[in-house]
Amino acid sequence: MTESSPTTPVRLLAWWRFDDPARAEVDDASGNGHTMVPHGGPTWTAGGKFGGGYALDGATQWFSTTDPVVRSDRSLSVAAWVRLDSARTGPTPALPDDWYAVTAVSQNGPSHTPFYLGVRLIDDPVHSKTNYSIRWNFTAAPVDGSETGPVEWCHAFSRQVIQPSELDRWVLLVGVYDLDAGFVRLYVPGNDDAGETRLPDGWPSWRAEGGVQLGQARFRDDVSDQWPGSIGAVRIYSGVLTAADAASLYAEDKLAGE
Repeated sequence: MTESSPTTPVRLLAWWRFDDPARAEVDDASGNGHTMVPHGGPTWTAGGKFGGGYALDGATQWFSTTDPVVRSDRSLSVAAWVRLDSARTGPTPALPDDWYAVTAVSQNGPSHTPFYLGVRLIDDPVHSKTNYSIRWNFTAAPVDGSETGPVEWCHAFSRQVIQPSELDRWVLLVGVYDLDAGFVRLYVPGNDDAGETRLPDGWPSWRAEGGVQLGQARFRDDVSDQWPGSIGAVRIYSGVLTAADAASLYAEDKLAGE
């Protein structure tokens, strides 16, 4: 992994702990007022190591904020406790036919999403007879957003394929969009796993003005990637988190040095 020395201080912009099932809306524990609103009646469940969580049906249930939380044309980081539920996926990690991804955290743009944190099918002839394997993933999308645009979408994904033993188990994912160094990174600290990809020269960073979505994303002017499982505590930061930060969030629920 290539880690840069962050040039911009990390700042916590939003933090949803999901620790109060009695409330209809979810307060922002960062104090910045980004209230998270449920849609479709998600069910509260015990969360990861810290906080609570909500089980989603992978179709009609999600959460959203009214306004954007983070500037997507600058470096940012997203940390989320997520769980793939076998009641939704079946006994092995799999996506519905003709799906390539499911997304736990995103922020809406006009036609698509600048970043997608969750799971993706990755072209992989080594591990899969069908040439795709299912991995934890963080995607950055160019402003064009189409498959024929001048810049490819960039995926940072786990080295390890998601195994059946990971179903029904809480996993911390930390996605990092490092525009200063020109990388997209993913940390899965509980698995001692990580991945990165370099952004191409001339990468067209852009600012999405929609709200944060938990449990779905946006692609080609429509809702997509509905999450087949549960989502626990979520944090969004401006700036670049490190591997040490990811490990500290997993072990102690705080950044390294806090």
